[in-house]
Amino acid sequence: MIEEKLIPVIEQKLSEEGFEDCFIVDIIVSKNSKVVVYVDCESGVPIRKCVSISRRIEHYLDETLLLGEKYTLEVSSPGLDKPLVKRQYKKNIGRDLKVKLAENAKIKGTLIEVNEFGIVLEVSEKKSVKIIELKFEDILESKVIVKFNKKKK
Repeated sequence: MIEEKLIPVIEQKLSEEGFEDCFIVDIIVSKNSKVVVYVDCESGVPIRKCVSISRRIEHYLDETLLLGEKYTLEVSSPGLDKPLVKRQYKKNIGRDLKVKLAENAKIKGTLIEVNEFGIVLEVSEKKSVKIIELKFEDILESKVIVKFNKKKK
């Protein structure tokens, strides 16, 4: 698979100075030779890092002709609509999450802790607050809940 061949190329770039806190979130290769690479960094993802990673991938693809001569390449940080990967939880402590569990159970709460086994959410229910611990293996998907503050007139 093309994705598997791109992983070491990207990881080599991410091992360089200035990229140590960066990691691969997802790689998508479509049938029309479009490659989309999502990376994230604990310190945020400035455009210069995306450009640098893109150049490394482009050089590899041009050298190997893995996708032929014509392809499209996008490198960006994942949007808020993308599910979180394990390494992203830590940087989202304090944010509200919508977590999907097995059998379509869903929980909304504030992420208050991340450990090696899972996450801890503070969930407000009616007039009480519950602390819920979830193991990573029980989580099907987690997304950050986007909140917009209304301006007061």
